[in-house]
Amino acid sequence: MLCIATPPGTFGCKATMDVVWPGTWILVAYIVFLGAGVGGTLFWGANYYFASRVSNKTQSNGFLGMAHILIWEVGVLLACGMMAAIGFVGGSFLVAGGTPAVASAKIAEMLPHILSTDPLSPVYDTPVVVEALGIGVAILGGLIGFLNFLLLKSEPPSAT
Repeated sequence: MLCIATPPGTFGCKATMDVVWPGTWILVAYIVFLGAGVGGTLFWGANYYFASRVSNKTQSNGFLGMAHILIWEVGVLLACGMMAAIGFVGGSFLVAGGTPAVASAKIAEMLPHILSTDPLSPVYDTPVVVEALGIGVAILGGLIGFLNFLLLKSEPPSAT
């Protein structure tokens, strides 16, 4: 839904989860998933395809190839899943009439503190830490993919 704030009122603005912070994070998570998860996987597939077609590089390290895809996808799903969870919890509270400040407290209350129960600990804010961890894992997967791509080999000529 399009929401344009035009004085003296608004055009199309309603308190729904897709236009209210942090419900916007559900939409952001979906866009990031499409861009990084789907688009990134398509990008890597196209790179491997063109490497085989253009320079006949078809031999790759099987372990690095599998690690690349698995680590990449786990990282993207972890980061996007946590973004969506934050958006769902906060957006649901805001749509029910809550305020953004209280929605942040609701997010902290409803999403479990599995890493630390000490409020002074740097890992107490579990959703943010898990999201950052997912981004880091996805970057690691991308680096492994880059290494695998650099190590591609051409097929040896057939002895016929």
